[in-house]
Amino acid sequence: MFCRPGRKAIQDVQRSLTSSLHQTSYVHRFITTGSYSEERQRSRPSRQPVAHDVPPKPHRRPASISNETTNKLHVEGRKLLRPYNLALQLKRLAAEENLDGAIERLQSTPRDAQNTAVWNTMLSLCIQAQRYQLAYQLFIDMKRRGFSPNCTTYTTMLKGFGQVTEWSTRHKQLEHAHTLYAYYMKHVESAKYHDPDNVQEISTAPLVAYINILGHAGQHQKMFDVYFAMDQEGPLAPDRYVFTAMLRAIANCLQNTPPNSDEKSIRNIAASDAKYVWLQVQKTMRKQPEFTLDSQLITSAIRALTFGRPSDQQLAFDIAAEHLGLTKPGDRTPPQLYQHINCWTLDAALFLCLHTQKPRLCVHFLRFVMERLDLENPGMRQLITRSQTRKALLAHSTLAGLGSPNESAEAIRLLEWCLERDAIYDIPALRPDYQTYHLVLLTCYRNTDWAGALHIFQLMTGIQVGSLRESDLGKKPPEVQRRPEGRNLRPTAETMSFIMRTAIGTTDWKNHADAMWIAYCIGVDKLLENEETDVYYRGKLARAITAIAARLLEDDVYAKHHQWLTALRLQAEGVIRNLGHVPVPEVEKGVLGSLATLNGAGDFDVRSGGQEHQNAQVVAFY
Repeated sequence: MFCRPGRKAIQDVQRSLTSSLHQTSYVHRFITTGSYSEERQRSRPSRQPVAHDVPPKPHRRPASISNETTNKLHVEGRKLLRPYNLALQLKRLAAEENLDGAIERLQSTPRDAQNTAVWNTMLSLCIQAQRYQLAYQLFIDMKRRGFSPNCTTYTTMLKGFGQVTEWSTRHKQLEHAHTLYAYYMKHVESAKYHDPDNVQEISTAPLVAYINILGHAGQHQKMFDVYFAMDQEGPLAPDRYVFTAMLRAIANCLQNTPPNSDEKSIRNIAASDAKYVWLQVQKTMRKQPEFTLDSQLITSAIRALTFGRPSDQQLAFDIAAEHLGLTKPGDRTPPQLYQHINCWTLDAALFLCLHTQKPRLCVHFLRFVMERLDLENPGMRQLITRSQTRKALLAHSTLAGLGSPNESAEAIRLLEWCLERDAIYDIPALRPDYQTYHLVLLTCYRNTDWAGALHIFQLMTGIQVGSLRESDLGKKPPEVQRRPEGRNLRPTAETMSFIMRTAIGTTDWKNHADAMWIAYCIGVDKLLENEETDVYYRGKLARAITAIAARLLEDDVYAKHHQWLTALRLQAEGVIRNLGHVPVPEVEKGVLGSLATLNGAGDFDVRSGGQEHQNAQVVAFY
C-alpha cells in the first residue's frame, strides 16, 4: 500500500498525462481542419462569368451575419443591431421631426444591420415628409451601396410621387418618375428570367401608381404606352386597378377641360379613350372569369363617360342600370339594388343625371334607393350621405327655378327624412349641414314658399318661429329648442339672404315684418359688419334689407321702430356701395333648358302617371 503522499504524487502524474493528450487532440483537429479547408479551396472550381445577355437577379440579399461575428459580439458583451430595430430607430427619429438625423443614422450603420426593407422604410419616411427629391437621392444611394430595389421600393417611390397633383413646375421630378418606371420594367424582366413564379416581384402596383402620375401630368399617350406594354395574361396583365387608374385619369382630363374651349378635340379624344377602356374591361371579363368589377372601377367609368358625348353618357346610364340596378322609370327589369352600389357609385350616378340636365331622373334614383334602404343593417347606413342628398336637393332647386311647383315641399320631405334617420340611427354622415339647409332654402325661394322657408329656419336654428311675434323686437327673446350639441346651427348671411328674398317674393307686408323680426333677433347688423362672410350673399342680404326697411318705414304701425330701421337701412346701403363686382355662385345660376324640355324626355319623367300618382310616390318614398 502507498502512503498518502505517494498516492497524491501518482494522481498528479495522471492529470498531467490527461491534459497533454487533450492538447494533442485539439492541435491535431485544428491542423486537420485547416489543411482540409485549404484542400477544398484548391479543389473548388472557379465561378464562371455571367453572360452579358442574362439579366441580373432582381433582388440580391445582403450578406448575412455569420455565426463567428455573432459569437464574437456576444463574447465581448455587445448587443447585435438587427434591421428591424434599426427601422424602429429611423421611425422614431422621423417622428421627432429629425429626418436628416434618421438619414445620417442609416448611412453610418454597419452594412450587417441594413437590408432593402430598412431602406424602403427610409424612403417611405421621406415621402411622408414630402421630400421627394431627397427620396430619389436615397434611392440612388441605396443602389450604390449594393442593396437591390424590390417591387415594394418602386411602389413606395411611385405612390409617393403620385401625391403630387400639379406637375407643371416639377419637370425634374417627372423625369425621375419616368426613370423609376424604366428601372422597374428592367426589374420585371430580370424577375421573369430568374424566378418567373415570384408574383411578389411581378406586380401591377407600381404601374398603377405611375399611371396616376401620368394622368395628373396630362401625358395620356404615355399612359396608353404603359398599358400596351403590359402582358396579355399573367401577374403583369391589366387588372381592375389599372383600368380604374386609367379611367380616373381620363375623367380628370375631361373635367378640367371646358366643353366650349379650343381644346374640344382633346375632349373628344379623351371621351373615345374612356369608351375604349371600358370595352377592354368587358373584353377582359369575358376572357378571364376570375376578373371581377369593384365599386371604384364602376365609379371611375361612369365619371369618365359623364363628360363625354351623348353616346358616351348613354353608355354610363347603361352601366348604372346593369351593375347598380338604377333603371329609368318604366323599365321592365325587376327593381333591385345590386352589390356594387354604395355611396361612391350612387354619387357618380346622381352627378351623371345633373350633368346631363336630367334632374327628375336624379330625384328618381335617390328615391329608388331610399325605398329599398334597410337602415337596420349597419352596413347600409353609409349608402346615402350628405353628398347624395345635396345632389337631389340641387335637382329640386333646378326644377323649381324652371317653374316646377311643389319642389320645395319635396325638398323639405327629403330633409326631414334625413333628420329622422339621423335621430334614430345616429348617422353623422347623413346629418344636414349649412349647405344642405341652404339648398332647401334656395328651393323655397324659387317656389316663393314662405311657410316652408320659416319651417326650414326653425329646423336649422332651433328658434321657434311662433315665438317671433311674441318677442316684439326684443321685449322677450324668442324660444330656442334645446338639442344636442352641434344640431342647432347659427344663421349666416347666406341663410338670411334666402329668408329675406323669399319674404320679398311673397309681396305680403306681414311676411316682410316677420323677416325683419327674424333679422333683429339673430343680430343681422353683425352679419352685415362681418367682411369675412360670402360677398355675394352679403350683398343680396343688404339689398333685401334695404327694400323691406323702406316698405316698413312707410307704415305708421312701425313708427316706434323707425330709428332702428333707419340705422339698419343706412348700414345696408353702405354695404351695397362698397361691393363692386361680385361673381355669382354656380348654385344661383340658371340651368339651360326648360321644364317642358325636361318633361318631354318621357324615358326620364317620373311624373308620367299624373299629379295624383306623383304625390302617392312622394309619400311612399319619403
